[in-house]
Formats: sequence, C-alpha cells, structure tokens
Amino acid sequence: MFCSRIFFLGMVCLSLVSFGCSTGSQTPLTISEASLIANPNPAVPLAAIMRVTTDVPTKLTLNISDAEQNWSVTPSQVMTLNHEVPVLGLKSERTYNVIAVLEDMDGRSIETPAQAFETPPLPNTFPTPTINVRDPSRMEPGFTLFNVNGRWEADGTATLENLPAVVVDDQGEFIWYYIPDGHRVHDVRRLKNGNMAYTVLPGHNQLIEIDMLGNVQRKFHMTGMAEESIEGSISVGTDSLHHDYVELPNGNLLLLSSESRVIENWYTSETDPNAPRSPANVIGDVIVEITQDGEIINEWKLFDILDPYRIAYNSTAENFWRNHYGEAAKSKDWTHGNAIIYEESDHSFVMSVPYQDAVIKVSMDTGELVWILGNHDNWNEPWSDKLLTPVGELEWSYKHHAITHTENGTYLLFDNGVARSSPYDEKMTLTDSYSRAVEYAVNEQTMEVSQPWVYGPNQEQFYARYLGDVDWHEQSDTVLINVGGAETNSEGVNAPPAEAKRWAKIIEVTHTDEPEKVWELDLQQPDTSWSIYRAERIESLYP
Repeated sequence: MFCSRIFFLGMVCLSLVSFGCSTGSQTPLTISEASLIANPNPAVPLAAIMRVTTDVPTKLTLNISDAEQNWSVTPSQVMTLNHEVPVLGLKSERTYNVIAVLEDMDGRSIETPAQAFETPPLPNTFPTPTINVRDPSRMEPGFTLFNVNGRWEADGTATLENLPAVVVDDQGEFIWYYIPDGHRVHDVRRLKNGNMAYTVLPGHNQLIEIDMLGNVQRKFHMTGMAEESIEGSISVGTDSLHHDYVELPNGNLLLLSSESRVIENWYTSETDPNAPRSPANVIGDVIVEITQDGEIINEWKLFDILDPYRIAYNSTAENFWRNHYGEAAKSKDWTHGNAIIYEESDHSFVMSVPYQDAVIKVSMDTGELVWILGNHDNWNEPWSDKLLTPVGELEWSYKHHAITHTENGTYLLFDNGVARSSPYDEKMTLTDSYSRAVEYAVNEQTMEVSQPWVYGPNQEQFYARYLGDVDWHEQSDTVLINVGGAETNSEGVNAPPAEAKRWAKIIEVTHTDEPEKVWELDLQQPDTSWSIYRAERIESLYP
C-alpha cells in the first residue's frame, strides 16, 4: 500500500513530491517525480514517455492496460535513479492506463498511480489490413514490421512520399508506425542496438537510423552523385545506397552501391539477337564496406566480378537509374542487386543479382567469385566454371529478391518468376507467370545445388513481378513470405500495370514438406492499391 501520497494530476502528467511504501521495518522507497507525456515527435504518435525519479537506483516495469487487454514490460534491466522510457505497443483511438512499478536491489517495490493516455486515430491514408488465417500456437512470436512502398487511388494516382514504416500485431492492428517527412521509407529493419534503420526514396542516397520514438540518431548520405552535403549527416564517398545493407560483426556496414561505365559494343535489344550493338552507359552494382564514421574500407565491383557482356531480361532497362544518373545518360540497369547477406564462416557475401537471374557468392578477402546459383544460359568461360550443377528436382529462380539463411546453412529466396527464360528465348506469358518462396542447398565441395523446399505455385498461386521478401523463423520453424507487388485484374488474373489493381499480402507457412499456412495478412481494398517492399517478424517493440 502507499504510505503517503502528495501529487498533482494534469491531463497526462503526474508529479509526486514524496511518497513511498515499505514492508515491515524497511525504509520505504520514495518517488520524487513521475509523469506520462505524449510522444513529442509527431512522426510516431502511438507512443508516450514515462519519466520517474526515485531516491535510490531501481528497475522499472510498465503495466499497461486498456478496455480489452493488459500487459507488462520491463524496457531495461538497468538500475537507475532517473527513468525515461518509451511506452509502446499502443493501438489507435484508445485510452490506456499506465502504471510504473519500481524495484530496488533489495527487493523493495513501489508503484505510481495509474495515469491515462489517449491515442489519436490513424491517418485516413493508411491501409486496412485483413487477417485471413491466424494460428498463434504455430506462429513465430512477436510483431510484423514492414514498409508501405506505394499507394494508388482508384484512378491510378500514386502516393510515393511520406509513406510509413509500420508494425502490426497478429490480428493486423497497427501498434507502431513512423511517418517520414518528405520522403518514403524503403528498406526498414531492426538494428542490433534496437533502433530502426531505413533507406530513403526517392534518391537511393541515404540511410537513416531512428529510435522507437522516431528521433533521428544517425544519418548517412552518399556523396558520389550528390551536389551538396546534408547537415548532421555522415558522408560516404560512393554513388548510391540502394535496396540493402548489412551490419557486420566488427560494427562496419556493408552497403549496395553502384557505378556507371561506358561499355563498347553493348546490346540494343533483349529480343533480337541480330540487333546492332552500340556504346552504352551501363550501371553495375558496387558492394561497399564502411565504418560507422563513413570511411570506405573496401569495395567489390560487379563489373570486375561478372561478365559485363552477359545479359538477362531487364538488363537493358533504363527506368530505375534515370533520376539518379540523369535522363540524358539512359543508363542500362545491368545487374540491379537487391539483397546481400554476410557469411561469417569464410568472410564472404552472398548477393541476389536479379537482372542476371543469379545469386552469387564472393570472397571478401580475395574478391574471387566462389559460385553462381542460377540458370546456365549464356555464361562464358571463366564464369561458367563457377556455375552450380543442379541435383534432383530443381527449378531456377528469375528476377528474385531477398536472399536469406535458414538453420541448416541453406538459402531462402523470393523467386518473382519474371519471364522464366533468358535472351533470346520466348518469355513466359503474363497469364501463366507465378512466384515462389524457394530454398536452395549449396554444396561448395561438389559445386552442386538442390532444392529441398518450396512454397508455390502448387501450394498457392501468386505472382509479384516486383518486390518480395522471405525469412525463416528460428523459434517456430516457419517461413514469412511477403508477396509485395501483385497486379491482377477484377477476375484475379495477372494483368499489366496499366490494367491491374496492385495489392500485397504477407503469409507465414510451416517449413515442412507439405507447408501449412499459419498466418495471412492482406492489403487489398476496393478503392486503394498497396505494395510492400519487405517484411520481418520482430520479437518486441523494445530493444
């Protein structure tokens, strides 16, 4: 019980001059100040801050409740006199009561009176997720983080800025979101320190790190193509930052960048083998290792690793880099790397190179190409010597996304399945096209590859010509699949963008021979279209 209480209660702020409680003859703990305030950063409205000051170091636990549920969270095990912790996991348009429970190292405890906090409504531009399947007993615990990559009205009008990063619970309700100012959140993920980081669109030029209250902690910007510096940002002397980045064990970052080279006698057509050749401005990926201060430690350039004269379908596309390298450059998007992972066992990286229809492994010590996982079309020596030989029933992936590990050292990939052929063979028709989540097992000693697991199209038919993600979950042995950019007509049939409605869904399936769906979230609305770049399950909102 409370031994004494003297306090003043405002709308959401409580200040206590002194009160405490004790058991038996113990001296009571004393709280000199306690207040609950709405998050002052409007970028993250579904949050508050609890501040508590005690006379001796204590650990703080929050008890949070609304009309439907209650839960407890201990944001940190640190004992301190002054606590300032975020209140997270709140839903929109609800009134929450928050109690702070303090405990010192002797086991004495005290709690603040309940303080009320009312959350605002969601922006009217937000999607309304629909949960079609939900089996919490088999799902990976936690919450799902993703970005809203695009929004289109019924008339085709696009919204491509101020698009948020969001977190939903297993019922599809928003429990956290961050709305950027004047740009779009692209690839968002949780860092090892508990903060969020994301790449920025438009521009392919920035990496921004924020805490869970939306406060910017660090910025990196790429100066290779920039005309001016960004105040308070760490400069990196490379052309771009696009699609993906990795935190290395030594604290450095591995980034996907790019470079432009003029290639003589290059292709003018992906469909006509007899088309004339001419010089072309070609963009190749550059993998860059940087320190936390932005210093470049090493670079690996795909022009020096792969055959610059091998193309796949989309290698001559000009739209992706137009704004970055300039309209006049008509830059060819030769490789379009979109995912990278680090192999600590041999200090190498594995990279998705979708516009070569390949996944490659490269030694970071020597720069040597270790192997190529992909179809064997149009590869010349010496690159053809690095091709993995398929074993058993296996289907190659095309225009894929999101290479990741599983528990067995295998790789998961979102196989978008665009064209499913190579120049100059006939492309698969749009009506027949399909995507998959696929697992590949690589044996480097024998240079062989097998396909131990797949989801789609036999288990479920879906097709996303762009975007997509797939992650394996360690605790539940499930796989999270993001069908990020599906395009279908009113009959649900694959259709070209101008005739289609865009939609996205995230599904979780068991990693078994006969996969079973345990969760499905749909972003499909009658009057609005949506897309998602990547999605991942996070254990908690707290670091």
